[in-house]
Amino acid sequence: MNDTYQSSNNPGQKNPGDCKYPERDNATQHTINSERKKICNDLYISAGKTSMYEKRFQGENTVYELKKCLFTKTEANYQRYRNLDMCVGAELTQTNESVKSNVAAYIKLNKDLGEKLKGIAASIKNVKAKFAELHDASCKLESCLTDSCNSSQRKAITGNAPGCTGEPPEICKDSETIFHELICRPKGLLKDIDSIFKASYDVVGIQKFSNIDSLETMQGKLSENAKGFGDQISSVMKSRKTDLDNLQGEMVKSVQEITKAAITRNFERSNFEGYKDAAGFVCCPPCECVVIPSASDSGGDMKKLCEQLGKPMLETCEKDICKICEVVQQAFCCPEKTPEPQSKPGC
Repeated sequence: MNDTYQSSNNPGQKNPGDCKYPERDNATQHTINSERKKICNDLYISAGKTSMYEKRFQGENTVYELKKCLFTKTEANYQRYRNLDMCVGAELTQTNESVKSNVAAYIKLNKDLGEKLKGIAASIKNVKAKFAELHDASCKLESCLTDSCNSSQRKAITGNAPGCTGEPPEICKDSETIFHELICRPKGLLKDIDSIFKASYDVVGIQKFSNIDSLETMQGKLSENAKGFGDQISSVMKSRKTDLDNLQGEMVKSVQEITKAAITRNFERSNFEGYKDAAGFVCCPPCECVVIPSASDSGGDMKKLCEQLGKPMLETCEKDICKICEVVQQAFCCPEKTPEPQSKPGC
């Protein structure tokens, strides 16, 4: 504390250059010294409190900044998971549902295709049997056609037969060609139906071993993994939301505490300034109202001493208070509509 505001233990002692008017050894000065000691003690206590609340405000401000940083990072983390859930999670879930529906449709189509291919293969098998019968019939026809016992019938039909002479009878047009087609064509058809039969069962095998049914298992695993991924995102997002709500509550409390600390600090600052000004006033009074003239001041002239003692001492204080009234009156008025200062009664 500044020595200017420390009281003197010896009446009449003063710090050189500090006070305009020296202390007097009289009852008034003793009363002032007693009150000054109280004010100085209050000033000392107020200085400690002000320093304490300054530190408290700094600490609360540090805590607030740390909580704000943690809140900001937690909020960013929550938003990251929320955006992931809205975009990737929702897209993955919908994709999985669509894939599941499509896979079911593919499996049904594949099953229907397999049944159709099996039906076609069975039909071809039956046709192959018929073609075999046709081939057997062509062989029998060829045997009959080359049998010498049937030469006359052949000549009658075709007009030509081995070992037969004479004019040919009336014949069917292109009968010879038709006989050769009936004999030779089934041989080629039998080879073709054999190729078709092999190809049909190859197609059935290819369709069977394409293993589209395995897509259902793969889709099931995809669905399981997608659900696990979505559950993980939801769990983390829920946890971050809880953390965010808790941190928000702590942020509110921190704001309340830092505001309370700031208000208390300013209150203590105001008290300190008041005690400081009061201590400065009582330690070094700026006016003559506290100075009581003595005989030594008048050089032993009783008349002069009487004149000094007869002067009013508090007139200057009254004027100073009136000035304070004017300042306070102007402080609570709008700047653009400041009324003219008015003197109060007695000022």
